[in-house]
Amino acid sequence: MARRIRWQIVIAVLSTLVVAGLLGRLALSTASVSSPLAGGAYVEAVLGAPAQPIPLLNNPVSDPVGRDLGTLLFDGLVRIGADGLIEPALAASYEIDASGTTYLFNLRPDARWHDGRPVTADDVVFTLRALQVLDQPGEPQLAAAWIDALVDRIDADTVRVTLAEPYAPFLSAARVPILPAHLLAGTPPAQWPESPYAGQLVGTGPYRLVELREDRAVLEANEAYFGGRPYIDRVELRFIATAAAAQAALTRGDVTAFGATADSSSAELPATLSVSAVPLDAYATLSFNLREGPLAQQGLRRALAYGLSKDALIERALGGWAAPIDTPILPGSWAYTPEARWYEADPAAAQALLADLGYEPGPDGALARDGEPLAIELLVDGEPMRRAAAAEVARQWGALGVAVQVVELAAPELQQRLRDGSFAAAIHGWQRLGPDPDPFLLWHSAGPLNYAGLADEQIDALIESAHADAELAARSADYAAFQQRWIELAPAIQLYQPLYRFAASAELGGTGLDDPDSAISRLLFGPEDRYRAVTRWYTDSYREIDGGLR
Repeated sequence: MARRIRWQIVIAVLSTLVVAGLLGRLALSTASVSSPLAGGAYVEAVLGAPAQPIPLLNNPVSDPVGRDLGTLLFDGLVRIGADGLIEPALAASYEIDASGTTYLFNLRPDARWHDGRPVTADDVVFTLRALQVLDQPGEPQLAAAWIDALVDRIDADTVRVTLAEPYAPFLSAARVPILPAHLLAGTPPAQWPESPYAGQLVGTGPYRLVELREDRAVLEANEAYFGGRPYIDRVELRFIATAAAAQAALTRGDVTAFGATADSSSAELPATLSVSAVPLDAYATLSFNLREGPLAQQGLRRALAYGLSKDALIERALGGWAAPIDTPILPGSWAYTPEARWYEADPAAAQALLADLGYEPGPDGALARDGEPLAIELLVDGEPMRRAAAAEVARQWGALGVAVQVVELAAPELQQRLRDGSFAAAIHGWQRLGPDPDPFLLWHSAGPLNYAGLADEQIDALIESAHADAELAARSADYAAFQQRWIELAPAIQLYQPLYRFAASAELGGTGLDDPDSAISRLLFGPEDRYRAVTRWYTDSYREIDGGLR
């Protein structure tokens, strides 16, 4: 009997060891991953406070916190999808007729305002017609896309928009946040900021407003959101005056996250935080004046392109907090082509081209042709990153023998000089390019912002073709050819793309900002686009085994 008990004990011990070994092997051969749970709270430090969060009145450049708040509270007919392309939002679907001028938007039957009222065509027509008559729209270029459109209510669930001519980028303009007609109709837009609605901000978005104070905005999950209830129950945007104070709050654990452009948030942060740096849909460019002077020569522009290392500029002048780019169409965009490559930095090639153009170095190394020195006046405004970039451009071109005089102007004066064409070269910025990178304004010969004075039949034809064709593949091919031709002509040098740095505690998951396989980690369409996948963010989670024995 005793012997039998001893054997039973031995078998039990061996069985335990075998099970433990198998579990150990399982642990070694599998990965533990976080799976989200509903609940929890998220507190984000944001710089400043919302000046005007009503979407149609909000200027996202001067009031980014107002745009952050509006992004969480409101939806448009369409939105930017997880892949960076336009997809339906309040519209369940849309149709474009064969002429490319008529858009039919079919509204979702399950879309509700935060007060429970259904979203109808009346809300859409009210919003878009209000946008057309605003004296001061928050985004003038967006309003301009709608100014001549005919907006009609077909029935309670259908809206028709008719354009005067085909304009393929128009669908991106349908991201305009829709406002509730039942709360705003009868109130002139000029009175909206002082109306009771300004303190309620009833929208359709994934979060609803609970409290708006001078120091914070408190939101809670929209239980009836058509896109699915967000995981996080409560979101708080805490308004903080300086980047240093926001970073201190993050370091202390008072807030969950803080994000800002890299130039305003470059302090060291604890290693326990997750830090992502994502390019924004903006860039700094060095425009040449192609109308007159030595820079009208394509060969000289190419020589200067070879003579400028963007990598060195970003490292020396910007501390590494930017990304190099090649063309006006940014990496991460559906229209970008990696085959369009800018000139590799090659001082020897630059010097050879300059010699071919007749520029010879004097005793001091300064280049001249027929006794005329090669001198360039480079205009820039006082924005710190662009000012530092201008100094580095002068240094690098100076090493070639080019005399560069950097002239700093107030931003309005620089803009006027650009519009007048009274410059030789200038560094300036573009921002909020959006998910449809239409280059018409900047690079078509009739573009009102074509500061360089580029006039090229091939460029014009490609841009016009991309305007008229609604097929994405055809437009992508047009833009690929545009980028190749633009590099050939070298009317400007794209210097860098700014980064948005987002630092968060380890408990925050699902943002996609730190996932290299996510489209959102490659390009943000404005800082508020960090909320693109906010319904999938989570702070509460459980661990589960992902994998199998092998």
